[in-house]
Amino acid sequence: MHEDALGTYGYRRVQAALRIERDLTVNHKLAAKVMADLGLTGLPRKKTRKRNLTGVRTSSDLVNRNFTADQPNQLWVTGITEHPTKEGTVYACVVLDVFSRKAVGWEVDRRPETNLVNSALFMAHSSRQPVAGGIIHADHGAEFTSWAFTSNGD
Repeated sequence: MHEDALGTYGYRRVQAALRIERDLTVNHKLAAKVMADLGLTGLPRKKTRKRNLTGVRTSSDLVNRNFTADQPNQLWVTGITEHPTKEGTVYACVVLDVFSRKAVGWEVDRRPETNLVNSALFMAHSSRQPVAGGIIHADHGAEFTSWAFTSNGD
C-alpha cells in the first residue's frame, strides 16, 4: 500500500486502504508497527501554528463592554463564525450596527483570513454612512490584529 501510494501514505491511510481496497481489517497499531519496523513513513503533516498574542500590542477596548449606541453607524461589532457543511467548513464575517441591530456588512469564504474581514467591512462602509469617530469592535483574533485590518491606509 505504501509503495502504491508512492511513499506518501502514513499508517492511518495504509490501514484505511487495506480495509477499503483489499477488504483486510488491520489494527492501526499493527500498521504503525509494521511500517516502523520497515522504516516506512508517510508525508509529514502540515505544521499548524497558533499565533500567541501575549505581549502583542492590540487596540484597546473602546467600548468597555457597553454595547449601546445613541445613533446609527456609531458602533459596529464584528466577528467570524465557523459553519460546517457537506462540502467543507465555511466562515462568515458579519458586521452589526449596534443601534439598529442590523447586519450592515457580511462576507463568506472558505478561509478565515483578513480578506474575509476587510470585505465585510467594505460592504458595511459602502452601504452605510459611518459617523466621524465611529468604533468597530472586534475580538483579538489574528484576522482582526493583522496589519491589513488595522492600517488606516497611510
